[in-house]
Amino acid sequence: MKQRIISFAVLWTVLAISLTIFGIHAGVFLVTALAFLTQLELYQLFEKMGLKPMKELGLACGIIITFGSYYLGDIDAGYELFLICFLVLTMTIIRMDLQAGRLSSFMPTLFGLLYVPFLLHFLIKIVKMSEIGAVESGIGTGVGTGLFLTVWVVAVAKCADVGGLLVGMKLGKTPLSVISPKKTYEGAAGGIVFSIIIGLVLLAIFHEHAPAGFHWWLSALIAIPISIASIASDLVESAFKRQAEVKDSGNIIPGIGGIFDLTDSLILTAPLGYLLFKYTLF
Repeated sequence: MKQRIISFAVLWTVLAISLTIFGIHAGVFLVTALAFLTQLELYQLFEKMGLKPMKELGLACGIIITFGSYYLGDIDAGYELFLICFLVLTMTIIRMDLQAGRLSSFMPTLFGLLYVPFLLHFLIKIVKMSEIGAVESGIGTGVGTGLFLTVWVVAVAKCADVGGLLVGMKLGKTPLSVISPKKTYEGAAGGIVFSIIIGLVLLAIFHEHAPAGFHWWLSALIAIPISIASIASDLVESAFKRQAEVKDSGNIIPGIGGIFDLTDSLILTAPLGYLLFKYTLF
């Protein structure tokens, strides 16, 4: 637990320093790097299950989607880049001949591309949406607001995991899922409450960067589905690890495990956060 807390603090410190010095460019680079490493670890889990994803092609497409979604187009660039990558994967598999059994490689490759970089690119899309909103309103650049909203989603999602762990250790009695026996309903409830509190604290501290309509009650309300999606996203990764018969996706982060163990709760929350902000704030 102590090592996990230290790693958690170090990671947030690195994030804060990077965003302060390099701004959105650091954010895009970090999302791209995390998506790349998460996708790699997911492919490695697939290999342990007996599947054979086309890692090099899938990872290259993943970088194009996440990095390109900010620098290579408008707010819909991520969708367009994913479609291009899908076509490239499809034509590649046809070229390599379906009769050679390559279809079993194509499906895990495509899923890894869709589940990790495509869904995580919505964190970048939140910033894009804020920039466009600022241009349309004629107020500011929107980058500061976009970074705040993106960090808010990440913090709320990750704190659902932290809060769930702390409360679950003390009060957890009712198992939440057979996929992850240590998770409990009591811990999940504690995680949701913790996420609401963190969301309100961030809004209070950085209120000058928040959109005008992002009131305290809306922050608390949006934090609930975000934290629930975070728990569900974590269970999805647990299912992958369970089928691959491994405890962690890697061992690169002391006390946490692999990069997938770090980003698992962000994968479903990224697109959900984007949609909630789009229809409530912009």
